[in-house]
Amino acid sequence: MDDKKKGESGYGIGSNVVANGILQFLNYAFPIITLPFVGRIIGTEEFGVINFYSVLVGYFTLFVIYGFDASATRRVPDLVKSPSALKVFFVEIQSSKILLLLIAALVYSILLLLIPDGNEHYKVAWSTFAVAAGWSFMPNWFVQGIRRMKELVWLNIIPKTFFLVLIFLFIRSVNDSYLYPLFISLSTVLSAFLSLIYLRLRLKMPLKIRFNQSIFNRLWSERLVFLSSLINNLNQTVSIIILASFVSYSQVGVFSLGWRMMNVIQVLVSVPILQALFPVLGVQLRSDIQEGTKLLNRSIPLLLIIVTIASGSLWLVSPWLINFFFGAEFIDAAGVYQLIAFVPLISLLNHLIGSSFLLNLGYDNDVLRVTIVASITAIILNLFLISSYGLRGAIIALILTEIILLTLYSAICKRRDLKFWSTNQWKLSLVIDHLKAIIKGGALSKKY
Repeated sequence: MDDKKKGESGYGIGSNVVANGILQFLNYAFPIITLPFVGRIIGTEEFGVINFYSVLVGYFTLFVIYGFDASATRRVPDLVKSPSALKVFFVEIQSSKILLLLIAALVYSILLLLIPDGNEHYKVAWSTFAVAAGWSFMPNWFVQGIRRMKELVWLNIIPKTFFLVLIFLFIRSVNDSYLYPLFISLSTVLSAFLSLIYLRLRLKMPLKIRFNQSIFNRLWSERLVFLSSLINNLNQTVSIIILASFVSYSQVGVFSLGWRMMNVIQVLVSVPILQALFPVLGVQLRSDIQEGTKLLNRSIPLLLIIVTIASGSLWLVSPWLINFFFGAEFIDAAGVYQLIAFVPLISLLNHLIGSSFLLNLGYDNDVLRVTIVASITAIILNLFLISSYGLRGAIIALILTEIILLTLYSAICKRRDLKFWSTNQWKLSLVIDHLKAIIKGGALSKKY
């Protein structure tokens, strides 16, 4: 297949699932691989500081990405047959992200002045923020849309491996803790620039920054998708921000390690498949909602089984893993993870209903309203439960928030008379056929 044909059809879902899995693994495993080494050197308190700023910067990173991984990705397949329009769209989205980065940097610098101990941890704070710069340049939204993710794998492996080695070489004491987020950020920045160079040389995509009225129009039109993604992220991460106000950074470190273990399942198992399915589901749902719903429902049993196996396996070995890799100082994190190990199952269903189904059908306002209600509830629950029960309060609040979110999404589907659940598609024979189509790679997108 030549470049032109690839650009139009991309690779099959199977290839993109594998590529997404590898890229998610690199983005998430890079810090996970080095965490035991770093954790033993810096201890639970500094570990808590790093995780606090990591979560804080995560909100700014979402601001920079602005939901384009969903909204722009679903637009790309409609433009692949018009190269000139696709290039204009590419410049518009990338320029929008750069503008958002400048705004984020200004707001972040002001926020650091308001945080009580912000001056004490400014190295960690700004080293962590640099990752937002990397994501402002990252063109994953575009490559995902044309389904050529596997071509970016090596452009991510090399930078991340290089900086991973630097972590082991240069972090020697608690005073070097800022190097950990710095090297993670630099690996993201380098991967982004290599990806852009690749798109320029291989697909002739223009590397320009153009601030004009169309950018502001784009940001305004996509505001609901952005707010939904930001607020949805708030549901699971607000616990760490609020914990830092009521307990020590050591306890924040313990909770965040258990929380990160839960995210391993979400990021390395659920997200790659969901991202690969998203553009295909979008096209199918908009052209034939019944067939799109069938495709979606045939994926549900597979995803639930995979996530259950992954979560259950990690639940069994988590005490040994933490004690062996992090030491006895972090052992309480195993208990945290074991209590929230089933949350990825609920979160998976929330993503399927909210992002894969409702957003693809254009119900952005409904998704936004649901996530706002869930986030306000999450903040209230965390403030009350953490102030009363500390670490366990944060765990309870996290679980309740996910359950409430699932209930609200289901209520929206019922109110809109949308039949999300199609359990007749959960038959073993249909699920097996669906799995075979995914494994073949490309067969799924042709079949549906």
